[in-house]
Amino acid sequence: MGDPWSQYEDELRRLLMQLGRDHPRYTEALVLQQRLMENLARVRLYGDSETSRAERAQIVKALSRLALEVGDNSSSALFPTEFGRFIRLAGTIAFVGREPVIIGGSKAVQHHLEALEAARKAGERMAEGEALDSLGSVYAAQGNFHCAVEHYEQAIAIAHELGDHQAKAIYLQDLGLARLRLAEVEQDQRQTHLSCAADALRQAMESFDALGTAPLLRARTRYHLGRCYHQLGRWREAIQLLEQARETFSHHKARPELANALLELGRLYHQRQDFESAYIYLKDALRLFRRLEDTDGIAVAQEALGSLALQTARLPEAVASLQEARQGYATLRRSERIRAVDDLLRIAHQARQPVGGTAL
Repeated sequence: MGDPWSQYEDELRRLLMQLGRDHPRYTEALVLQQRLMENLARVRLYGDSETSRAERAQIVKALSRLALEVGDNSSSALFPTEFGRFIRLAGTIAFVGREPVIIGGSKAVQHHLEALEAARKAGERMAEGEALDSLGSVYAAQGNFHCAVEHYEQAIAIAHELGDHQAKAIYLQDLGLARLRLAEVEQDQRQTHLSCAADALRQAMESFDALGTAPLLRARTRYHLGRCYHQLGRWREAIQLLEQARETFSHHKARPELANALLELGRLYHQRQDFESAYIYLKDALRLFRRLEDTDGIAVAQEALGSLALQTARLPEAVASLQEARQGYATLRRSERIRAVDDLLRIAHQARQPVGGTAL
């Protein structure tokens, strides 16, 4: 049995597994996880303090809002009662005994619709924009990306009208991420969605730079824009942005984000046939994912390393990496990735057969 803080770690792991790496809020959850884990590490070493409690309260508040907006109906996101007042600020909650439980799904939509209606009745344009953005996040979490885009665009228009450049940049980033998800689910309009995503993310990045926003926020925007350019085939620009993001993540010891940036760069260098750089970045990503105990990240990095080894004719290494990736995907029940890895394993095994058909 763990110490009193273990429930935080358990709930965060569940939340990350439910979100999945492709979720638009996954990076945000990773950042909050990293901050909370560092907080708990200090508490375990040196004991709790007012500073630690205040920092932890801020993190839990952000996690509460994230879990609410994602729409987790499992009712598993329990937090200690000392943070109940912060969770209440996040939205609708119920109670199991004295413990607050976050309620999501359709109730999250209803909660933000009520907030939107109240803001409009009061003529509070800034609050209206915030409510529209929150609704967009709920719809995006539910996979309703067209509704998300519609609400983000309304929020952007209000921020523009008010001259609120910071809010506008945040809403533009949210819009860009929703467009990126649309590119994945609507393949017939993939290029259109990617172009729109790139435009929104570029505007957000330029605004954040002009405002001198916190380095990590700017680095996250660069990371997502780099991902977008990667998919658009604008590889030189993608590498530049991703390398800038990597440097910031490394400097600020944002390990979950650094691992994902290394993974993206490794894949990109592989596509450019810079196999040496690809191997270095993918190995570094794998080491970080292992330190973070990120099962999904480990599997994805192993698959990428296996594919790289296969292309460079290092067949035993390819098979070993792909088999470990398959095991990780099986644990996560990601059947579509298991099928993809099985295809690569068949190619590897066939390549190991001599002309006469006898195994090496």
